[in-house]
Amino acid sequence: MSIDLNFWKYRNGKYPDNAAVYRNACCNNCVTEDLELLPIEDILKETAAAFAGWDSPAPYFYEQREGQGSFQITTTPQTVRFDCNSMDAADMKRFSAILSRFGCPLYDPQLGVRFDRIAVFLIDEAGEYRAQAEQELSRLLPRLEIVSQTMRWEDYVSTPKTLSCIEYNALIHRAKTQTKVTSFMKFGSAWTNRPCQCKTAQLEDAERGRQLLGELLQKSIQRVVKDFLERTYYE
Repeated sequence: MSIDLNFWKYRNGKYPDNAAVYRNACCNNCVTEDLELLPIEDILKETAAAFAGWDSPAPYFYEQREGQGSFQITTTPQTVRFDCNSMDAADMKRFSAILSRFGCPLYDPQLGVRFDRIAVFLIDEAGEYRAQAEQELSRLLPRLEIVSQTMRWEDYVSTPKTLSCIEYNALIHRAKTQTKVTSFMKFGSAWTNRPCQCKTAQLEDAERGRQLLGELLQKSIQRVVKDFLERTYYE
């Protein structure tokens, strides 16, 4: 299986179309004014150190000494691209960790998303737990910039969302016998949905009910982020 993983750094305050930057800068090797120059030699040294146990029979090419995994590095003054063949997911995640030290988030064209920001929507009653949700997401995904807002369900479903970043939303649904707290994450063409629930009767005491809903929200966030990390090459 062949996968390419791409990295660049935007100039301050600029967030152009990620797919267009990928095509122009990473595929066509065009220089763009929206991107910073990168310390390419330092990045190559860090990569070589991280994969010191791999053979490098040609410049910018690495292959496992035992196994079938290999990757080719292509660089421009502004971008770094890894073309990976038959590599384990754990090894491909190492690129994200390496380039994060240079301020370069991962762009995965297979999913069509850049791992730099997460738009957080706390819907209806979940909005009361905004600070708790932000804190837990920051703990689990510390390199992602969080932009959050609270809103009503009617507004959420009626608002056009053409997001180029990761999306997270939380919703609390109270039914007669069961109350469900659901976390949803969308990352490009992939998504994951994780509910946690309790008996509605357990929420009759307001103080205890608020504590329990907060715990369920935290648990659902942890589960949905676990899915997200398992299904991506982000680390």
